[in-house]
Amino acid sequence: MAQDHRHMEELFTRIQRGEKQAFDQLYLRYFDNLKQFAQHYVKREESADELVSELFVQVWLRRGALHEIHNPTRYLYQSVKNGCLTYLKKENRHTRVSLDEVDPANLQVAITASPEQLLEYKELLTLLEEAVDLMPDQRRTVFRMVKEDRLKCREVAELLGLSVRTVENQVYRAVKQLNEVVESYFDAGNANQGRASRFFFLVI
Repeated sequence: MAQDHRHMEELFTRIQRGEKQAFDQLYLRYFDNLKQFAQHYVKREESADELVSELFVQVWLRRGALHEIHNPTRYLYQSVKNGCLTYLKKENRHTRVSLDEVDPANLQVAITASPEQLLEYKELLTLLEEAVDLMPDQRRTVFRMVKEDRLKCREVAELLGLSVRTVENQVYRAVKQLNEVVESYFDAGNANQGRASRFFFLVI
């Protein structure tokens, strides 16, 4: 968590210095997740795309002030949320949103480097990514924000307008769902049970 935060701060520092490569890294890392987040509010993909694109334009144009931002990841999400609410007001839409989503597990696996185990890992990771894609919208979104973007449950709750308990429950259910995928994979004989313990999934 602290390492991710430091990495984001370093990216913002480099962007402030005008490093286009750092800006490109930020864009590739966050665009899809922010777009998905925006779609919970504005519903239309093209509108979400425009709002997130505008945010990145502003980040680059106002890069000289990035040193004032203490939590870059939260800043990105909060900026998108503010943009969405402004958009909804202009469109005279109701701003109350029902959320339920998030994407592939930011799961890490400790395995040996043998070709057979690597193949098993890739097969299992594909199944896990598919399982995340099939999660309810709110669960998938919450899970991605917590596990991929390393936001705290409290921060996610504030951004999505949910209670902390709801966010924690969604993360728990997502993890439980993915654990079931892992168990089913091994129970189906796709890998030797003796090696199952070598797969250590960091889901929290």
